[in-house]
Amino acid sequence: MSKHVPSWDSVNTPSNVDERIALIQELHSYLVERGYANRTLYLYCSVAAHFLRWQHEAGSVRPRIDAPSVSHFLIEHVPACRCPHPGSMDFKSMRASLNQLLLMRGENRLRPSMPLASLAIETAVARFDGYLEQVCGLTAATRWYHRRYARAFLRELYGDTPVDFCRITADALLQFVNDQARSLIPASVGVLAYSLRTFLRFLQLQGHDSTNLIPAVPRPATWSLAPLPPSLSTAELKRFWYAFDRHTPVGRRDYAMARCLADLGLRCQEIANLSLDDVDWRSATIRLSGNKSRREGQLPLPQLTGGALADYLRHGRPVVPTRAVFVLHRAPVGQSATNTTVRGAIRRAYVRAGLPWSGTHILRHTAAARMVQGGVPLKEVADVLGHRNIDTTLIYTKVNLPQLARVALPWPGRQP
Repeated sequence: MSKHVPSWDSVNTPSNVDERIALIQELHSYLVERGYANRTLYLYCSVAAHFLRWQHEAGSVRPRIDAPSVSHFLIEHVPACRCPHPGSMDFKSMRASLNQLLLMRGENRLRPSMPLASLAIETAVARFDGYLEQVCGLTAATRWYHRRYARAFLRELYGDTPVDFCRITADALLQFVNDQARSLIPASVGVLAYSLRTFLRFLQLQGHDSTNLIPAVPRPATWSLAPLPPSLSTAELKRFWYAFDRHTPVGRRDYAMARCLADLGLRCQEIANLSLDDVDWRSATIRLSGNKSRREGQLPLPQLTGGALADYLRHGRPVVPTRAVFVLHRAPVGQSATNTTVRGAIRRAYVRAGLPWSGTHILRHTAAARMVQGGVPLKEVADVLGHRNIDTTLIYTKVNLPQLARVALPWPGRQP
């Protein structure tokens, strides 16, 4: 047995352990294929051995690899564990280890637990999420914010007491928004208020009288068109491109993702969802299907963007069965990239370039600003950005400073 696989004797497991040993060896091979480091291999296999031994000592004839068994082990056994050589006792490490065992067996992984959330609150939030998806047609990212604020409000109002929607009052809504606003920026307060109003409309459809409560949710004052949308200057953009090491596979991947952001104005989710089948090299177009508006669109593929993608696919992307364009290069190697992968790559590039930014949306603003300044009609800019309403795109008319200067009136008292 490999030195990275803990021996069964080391955890004092009884003799009829052939199936359990085979499971540990299968897990080891599964993790090796996904590029996990030796230290992580030993940790994950040790935790799996601990879990399987606990099952055997509890009277299980055959191993049970499912979410309820793993949850019972983590919640009931681990806090009172007195097993010899248990391996790691860090809860997050143990959950991560057993998640890999679940994934290997085709089971759903465990999600982080949500303490102090009553079943009634979680049931209400789950129904609210179904309303957001099926009735409102919102994407997963938008629904996450709505669920987050609805859950926080219900926890604040009810705690562990029985849920009675008749107890929702205008004062409770106002107090919650005021309390939350102390730690949020104005834009986030607007999302919070909108989420609460959406939740109250959902309750109204469920038969609860919340009509008079909706106007009680305060509308924070925001002047979205007052400031100029932030964007990178030509010099800053040049420094940003030099921040990527295009001699390494990860550098090629990160550079290609950055070009999609700054050249096409794509969102992180759209980049993470890109498939090899979405790129039409002959017509130099790229298809978007997992976008925020839930509409399938097609964009022209600029030469520099296409060159960055081709360079990554030919010289950087590992040979893996997934059809995703961008994949992970660290364990689990070959898994599709996520929003976090894109954001992390851009954030690190900002640091290397010495730019005072952290988010990816400024690259979307940069793409829009460059199109407007280049004379692209506003309707076409809206189509590229995927805006349903052209009014959303109007903010970018302010970034065309050269043209605005031509129509600016002279200051009173000064010569024209």
